[in-house]
Amino acid sequence: MAITKILPVRGQLKGCLDYAANPQKTEYLNTADRQRLMNYTQNGDKTEHQLYVSGFNCDPQNAYYLMQATKRRWGKPLDGGNVGYHIIQSFKPGEATPDRVHEIGCEFARRFLADRFECTVSTHLDKGHLHNHIVVNSVSFMDGRMFRNDFTTYYKGIRAVSDELCRENRLSVVETDGHGKSYGEWKHEKEGSPTLRGMVKADVEVAMTTADSFSGFIEELQKMGYEVKYGPQVTHITVRHKDAKKNVRLDRLDAHYSEAALREYFEKLRELPPEWRREYKQQTSPKPPRWQPKAAYKPIQRRARYRGHLPAKCGKITGFMACYYHYCALLRKAYRGKVSRRSYYLLRENFIKFNRYRQQCDLIWEQKITTVNELLAYKEQLQTAYGNLTAQRKALYRAKNIPCSTERSEQIQTLTACIRALRRDIGICTNIEADCESVTDKVVKVRQMEQIRGTERSEVGEVDSHYELI
Repeated sequence: MAITKILPVRGQLKGCLDYAANPQKTEYLNTADRQRLMNYTQNGDKTEHQLYVSGFNCDPQNAYYLMQATKRRWGKPLDGGNVGYHIIQSFKPGEATPDRVHEIGCEFARRFLADRFECTVSTHLDKGHLHNHIVVNSVSFMDGRMFRNDFTTYYKGIRAVSDELCRENRLSVVETDGHGKSYGEWKHEKEGSPTLRGMVKADVEVAMTTADSFSGFIEELQKMGYEVKYGPQVTHITVRHKDAKKNVRLDRLDAHYSEAALREYFEKLRELPPEWRREYKQQTSPKPPRWQPKAAYKPIQRRARYRGHLPAKCGKITGFMACYYHYCALLRKAYRGKVSRRSYYLLRENFIKFNRYRQQCDLIWEQKITTVNELLAYKEQLQTAYGNLTAQRKALYRAKNIPCSTERSEQIQTLTACIRALRRDIGICTNIEADCESVTDKVVKVRQMEQIRGTERSEVGEVDSHYELI
């Protein structure tokens, strides 16, 4: 399995070439040779060793000078912009020998680069995984044209040739579905925190488990608050929650979620006897998402005795402070599955924004902000302080003739830290302005839902008690 990436070389090309051809990284020595080198003597015995460095259209030892000569011949700048490109080809540990890895790198250079560009191939052996460093001149020796580093070059050139060579040498290849993911989504998945796609996938799993037909599956999603687009006029089945801003294609979550696959799944499910359907759902269900709502649990009730005098009662929390504290508490309860189903689907979109709301809550508590006017006044105060500190730092940057440069640097560092803190607080205030209306609205909606839920429970309890009396 080879993982490839390409990096532009700016400034000095010689440094990149020297790093790639470093003998300490490219030299292969057996155990006896290493021992002889450690016990160096004056007898002049030479060890048998091998350097995994090759050149194409140039001598590896004089590659830098030959590449510079090519630039001069075609009138290209020697040290401006991208002077070269650095291609890295990494292999899975233990999958290939140094000889094979180097040969794959050389064959890659022959197929993709050698007809137009000068390049060197160096195989590094100093890490747990073998990897090739391929340094390419940015100017072609054939026609003087520049090497194009773009999407097509990488995926249809570098990646395609590397994967082809791995398949020819019976090495594993990284297979993808053609759809990547954002950095934020990757980070959330790595940390185990919920993502929008993960929550949609969890809801689709619940709907598939509950429903016995495709129409029932659509109804279950609609009950959860989703708008579903499907049918012959729609290319891909998509869903969008009423509180979300964009649609989500189900087939990008999993291939089992395409409309054709779902219809086939429920068609086979309908043909099975009722006692076999549960087992069929378990066998055909795709891998569950990494995050799922935690099951509700009952807290352990404990008693404690307090000795001494109780402190004076603090004032009642009102305004922004009360609203944000209540909203953060609701998010914690919903994440742990301790709210009603309707409240959960109302709040779940903001699970991934919990840290944002917590920062806002901390700022409101520290500054005792209860109204919008107090928030705007505090923000104006921060902006004034930010402008003053920025002006002071600017004056210090311009005062280069001060004898004590160390003192000036310390003052600049102190001002920079203060400016960074003010910039963060200003950003939090801006977020509060944007979020306060939606936070207040959701707190009101959750309260109404919980009241309706309590009313329904009391009505059910009255009916049950009536039947018990009968």
